[in-house]
Amino acid sequence: MPISELAKVISRNAETVKKTLTLVLILAVLTGMIAPANPLLAAPAYRALPISAPSALLLDAGTHRVIYAKSPHLRRAPASTTKVMTAIVVLDRIPLNRVVRIPSWVKSIEPSKAHLRPGERFRVRDLLHATLISSANDAAEVLAVAAAGSKARFAQWMNEKARRIGCRNTHFVRASGLPAANQYTTSYDLALIMQEARKNPVIVDSLGRKYHSIRSLEGRRIDLKNHNRLLWKTARTVIGKTGYTRKGRYCFVGRINWMGREVLVSLLGSQRLWSDLKVLLDYQFGVAIYKAQKNRSRWSPGQVKEIQAALQRAGYSPGRADGKLGPKTIRAVELFQKKQKLRPDGIVGPATCRKLARFGLPKSYCS
Repeated sequence: MPISELAKVISRNAETVKKTLTLVLILAVLTGMIAPANPLLAAPAYRALPISAPSALLLDAGTHRVIYAKSPHLRRAPASTTKVMTAIVVLDRIPLNRVVRIPSWVKSIEPSKAHLRPGERFRVRDLLHATLISSANDAAEVLAVAAAGSKARFAQWMNEKARRIGCRNTHFVRASGLPAANQYTTSYDLALIMQEARKNPVIVDSLGRKYHSIRSLEGRRIDLKNHNRLLWKTARTVIGKTGYTRKGRYCFVGRINWMGREVLVSLLGSQRLWSDLKVLLDYQFGVAIYKAQKNRSRWSPGQVKEIQAALQRAGYSPGRADGKLGPKTIRAVELFQKKQKLRPDGIVGPATCRKLARFGLPKSYCS
């Protein structure tokens, strides 16, 4: 065969091989044989938790590490968790002391409501409190129009802000979160929104209030009560925003603050909101709370400093000797107990105390 003909055959075969390899690679990505380039789409295995929500996430606010995830990129209706983004955009656009006159169309807004009256005047700060504390749909939509001139333009601002903070699967239509076609988010995107919200002290303050009262400039008082039951039910500081629609079911996005650590929590579509949230909170913080409470009931801050000093001498760093039985000290106790062949529960009981006495802790503490 002439060299020119042979070259043509080789060229045709090379092209066929190239196309075949390309097809194989595409099929591999589609079937999950090769992980996609986008790390957010990867699906690491997490411990199965008994929660009813089809989508949930625990995200470390400091490291941005995913602690727990269940279908975190599943698109679902956001309900009133939308109001967190509404507050973010409002605070970007208009001052807190600006006065807003309530328009006549406010009567047509569906509950839940603060029952604002046409013609009344409120400051932006008070309308934000109504939006975040009592989930007032009328206050949220009045703020949207006050800021942007129209509901549609405000929704555009919300979506632009969502994209800037990294939300890839979110689209807002109404500032209140009331049902609307093509309105959706994910538990992952909600956590990113909460990550942004926690930077603003006005939002954090509002979400953390159990009760509050606002007044119109005409003097009418409106009492607000927070929908977040966790403000009453747990020792952990959990601020957040609830949401509910018939289609979207129960939703929540918030921030857990315990012993200096912040974790973002979000879930969508729950059938049993408070039960699901308890499971998620206990998954990350339940044992730590028990250990801390058991230790604090036994030891004074001065004694804790001596425990920390003994741990340091034993070769287990408890962090700064501050008299607090925080996560680092508890972890040092666990490591010390393991080395001493004690049950590594992190609780400084009599047996652990006697072992620490070898490293300078007064023996009188161990009786």
